[in-house]
Amino acid sequence: MRGPFATGLPLVGVVAIVASCSSNGSDHASTRGEAASRTPAPANAYRAGALVQADSLGNTVIGGAERGSLTFRFRAAWTGSVTAIRCYVIKNVNGRTGYSLGDGGTMRVAMQADSGRKPHVPVGRLLASATFRPADRGFFPLVRFAKPAHVVAGRLYHVVFSNVGRDPARNYVSINGLYSNSRLGRGPAVPDGLAVLESNAGRGAARWAPRRSGAHEYYLPILDVVGGGAGQHSGLGYMEVWDAKPIGAGAAVRQRLRAPEGRSTRVEGAWLRVRRRQSSSHALALRLVRSDGRVLASASVAADKVPASDAGWVHVRFARPVSLGGGTGFALTASTTGAGSYDAVPIRKGSAYGFDRRTYFNGGYAQFNDGSGWVGWDQWGGHDRHDSDLQFALDLGR
Repeated sequence: MRGPFATGLPLVGVVAIVASCSSNGSDHASTRGEAASRTPAPANAYRAGALVQADSLGNTVIGGAERGSLTFRFRAAWTGSVTAIRCYVIKNVNGRTGYSLGDGGTMRVAMQADSGRKPHVPVGRLLASATFRPADRGFFPLVRFAKPAHVVAGRLYHVVFSNVGRDPARNYVSINGLYSNSRLGRGPAVPDGLAVLESNAGRGAARWAPRRSGAHEYYLPILDVVGGGAGQHSGLGYMEVWDAKPIGAGAAVRQRLRAPEGRSTRVEGAWLRVRRRQSSSHALALRLVRSDGRVLASASVAADKVPASDAGWVHVRFARPVSLGGGTGFALTASTTGAGSYDAVPIRKGSAYGFDRRTYFNGGYAQFNDGSGWVGWDQWGGHDRHDSDLQFALDLGR
């Protein structure tokens, strides 16, 4: 199976392979403010990595006063059936408010075809549907369709969330997605047509539009689409954003990687999403480094090319492509000479919540170094965790 997060390609655990000529890949992508490096990727390159961006989680109330509905759009990776989906349902827990009210209502999850033209909205009959009552625990339900939906590889489809309870204004929950305050820099293409749209019937006639409260906000689904065949999964299984770590002087971050056994891997460039601290004037260095510490390639981005108002994408093209033998351990590292110059934020894989490994990068994990040595991220009281990735991508030669 070759889905949007296929494995077994030119890098272990490749999350997505997309042609280098693609743009940001979403109908509602936008760019503003400081521009990042706009060096084009090589014409024969593919991109592999996390590919997605996020600053935090963003919830959408399903029902409520505005009678909100939500759709997660995706492109089918196989011809066959979709039997279930996994998503992130959030209620008022741990002192939070605004996510839910009453008994949560009755959630309907349905699949519909795409309109086939911009703005690519759901149309036509329901291809499959299921209802469930939100639980007080277990916010990542696997929702199974009584009758599977038939899909055709390459076509766009929608997973539509609506509240069909008797009083959805007083009984509702929220669906979580990944949220970014903006799309700064020219980022790698989002895989397989993923997008988030909303409809608020409480504002008048229901009409689908990109999910955003501000002009530059950007959302991506948290979604695992489950097929009827063995290993058929697609979507996006990152389900949380962790705390930032600094880059500067003795502090650095990296994404650990390993080339697959039995084949060579050619790396031609790299992407990273970071934020520059306003006072920094030191260039950001991106390097490919072997496990033994030997630098394989290095390139830098001038400080004024790195976004500062929010995190944004930067891109470098290495002067000479790096060829890696099968099984070679290496890393993409980010460093600079100036203390406290940049920040990097990782995104958490949903492996502990049932999301399939094909829905996130499965070939490494994020680390930081505060001067004491490389360790995995610390979060929620855990230390040296291996279940997060930097927001990164690599340009791989064919």
